[in-house]
Amino acid sequence: MTLPTRAIAQDTLHDAPAGTANGITPAASGSSAPNVEVIPNTRSLGFLLQDVARLMRLSFGQAVNDAGLELTTGEARALVHAVAAAGARQTEIAERMGVEPMTLCGYVDRLENRGLVERQPHPADKRAKRIVPTDTAADAIDTIMPLTRKVVADAMDGLPQEDVEAFRRVLQHMHEYLADGRRNG
Repeated sequence: MTLPTRAIAQDTLHDAPAGTANGITPAASGSSAPNVEVIPNTRSLGFLLQDVARLMRLSFGQAVNDAGLELTTGEARALVHAVAAAGARQTEIAERMGVEPMTLCGYVDRLENRGLVERQPHPADKRAKRIVPTDTAADAIDTIMPLTRKVVADAMDGLPQEDVEAFRRVLQHMHEYLADGRRNG
């Protein structure tokens, strides 16, 4: 019986070189060699972006918890987005956050119960509600924003400033490209 050879899937345009690790060799994307099991390259750009975002959310959640804000990570993010887009519709904030409107509804309910935001009728659409931060929200934001800066600073610790600036330019380019719909055509 021949056991399959394990190979790391590699896309030379988007992935860092896979190298050989733990007896696993690089394989061309879509390899159809017999007895070759192609496994995902967990060092690919897409995987790394997703995983770093996950780790930063975890760090941010821990920082919010340690600060005693009594907010979940989602509630803190919702509050930041509500302040940044003061008066936006609930659906617009949900879209900005990348969550379902019903998920945001739960966050807003809890933020409203704590007196951090209020729902107000939208002047142009009586069915829609605008999410407006209250004066009390400023105190929470004054605590949250330094936490976000520290999480990012910790993640970038040890990198030369020119690398940080280059990384910001790359992320900004990716964000603009994806946000304006060019991804579809």
